[in-house]
Amino acid sequence: MVFQYVLANLLAHNDHALGALFLDGTGETVDLACGTDFSPYEMRVIGAYLGIYLRQLDRLLASNDLGEARMIHIEKRALHIYVVPLPEGYHLALVQGHPAMVAHAKETMALAVEQLRQELFVD
Repeated sequence: MVFQYVLANLLAHNDHALGALFLDGTGETVDLACGTDFSPYEMRVIGAYLGIYLRQLDRLLASNDLGEARMIHIEKRALHIYVVPLPEGYHLALVQGHPAMVAHAKETMALAVEQLRQELFVD
């Protein structure tokens, strides 16, 4: 599948990248690519928690007429997590260790999103 290539490419082009996730609307991992520091199971757990956070954020934005999120960046002491919504409720996430190169990660995420939109989602 094309998203496997996009995920692997996203992981390869970001220093300190720990994993890349393609998530459905519930946070279930459709596919992933992960480095050596995290197991696929740990990445799926991160995806599941992201699904919970994303649904709560969507409810918050909708109930206050604030529009839709374009990118979510969660920063913790040792991790940076970037999430970009895709059509039909899907999401692309990048998990990066510290120190993160935020601008570069956002740029590569934008390229990956465009590739996924062109290949998977018909306008």
